[in-house]
Amino acid sequence: MKRILKKIYLNFRKYVLKMLSVFIHSNQSLDLSGQHIEKILIIRIDRIGDIVLSTPALKAIKQAFPHSELTVLASPSNSPLIFNNPNIDHIVVYDRRGSFIDRIRVIQKLRESGFDLAIDPYADYELETALIAFFSGAKRRLGYASYGREVFFNLSAPEIRSNGHFIDLTLDVLKPLDIVMKDKTPEIYLTGDEKKWAMDWLNKKDLGSNPVIGIHPGAYYETQRWPPERFAELIEFLQKDKKLVPIIFGGPADEHLVDRICSILHGEVTTYIAHDLRKLAALISSCNIFVCNNSGPLHMAVALGTPTISFMGPTIKERWMPIGNIHTVLRIDNLPCIGCNKGYCKIKTHDCMRLITADMVMEVIETILC
Repeated sequence: MKRILKKIYLNFRKYVLKMLSVFIHSNQSLDLSGQHIEKILIIRIDRIGDIVLSTPALKAIKQAFPHSELTVLASPSNSPLIFNNPNIDHIVVYDRRGSFIDRIRVIQKLRESGFDLAIDPYADYELETALIAFFSGAKRRLGYASYGREVFFNLSAPEIRSNGHFIDLTLDVLKPLDIVMKDKTPEIYLTGDEKKWAMDWLNKKDLGSNPVIGIHPGAYYETQRWPPERFAELIEFLQKDKKLVPIIFGGPADEHLVDRICSILHGEVTTYIAHDLRKLAALISSCNIFVCNNSGPLHMAVALGTPTISFMGPTIKERWMPIGNIHTVLRIDNLPCIGCNKGYCKIKTHDCMRLITADMVMEVIETILC
């Protein structure tokens, strides 16, 4: 029923916005030649994985318009991951949970910047980013069409590909600018001081010289999480004969998962609860392998060049799986419900995660390290 009501609302919204488009759509002739594009805004105010996977697009834009100023509108949570990125000139933070007045102030700041081009790569139906692009005052505005949000743009993008990888979707929106990018590797740029901090932290823990296996048990939805009991079993395997060194990572929202895993273990394990994404990134970059669910830290590890082993169940594999031959995705592909993309298990078994075993993970780890 909820799905039907949602569809009715979206189609009604599309009709209303199309009717209003005569008042807000610009019919001016738009010159896309590079010499007229001096200031560019790209809007990426969603999750940390989304901004990491958008870095190939940021690089592509900068290569296409090397003399332009590229500003990224980011969120308080994801903005640290694009610090020190050589393709970005300015970062403006927009808090979707902030007060209305604070958000208006940010949009006013954007208007004062005088952007020649605003790009909204959001590939879904929500309106907020499209409205930001429109009210930014940018002369040219580019974004995906979806249930009427296209009326806020005056350059059209291709249709949203239902089976496209997130990186490809972010690059596809740039096609009207004749931008094509072959290198689809996401990137996070750490400073020398950040790398040194991570090495000092590891040395203080006196972990020895054995390979470090980073473990992150968190994910936004419970259905995306490998069970804590499985993580505990894996850690017991890793600690056997002290041949491998596990470290459990988590953010404040993952603390209960970390505590749950530690309560199951027979011995102690090193943990790190991250309150600073840059420090978390530095530690991930120091790991030999990173084992995790399909979540933001997975994409951070990929961008840092750390080999990953990730678990995927309800998530759409084609959109979110890491790209590259040093990354392994464990998934029970023969389940009839696999890839349901839901935040709850319809059949109440959670088989898509439960049936992935610690032995399967250890086999991949041994292959990577041999």
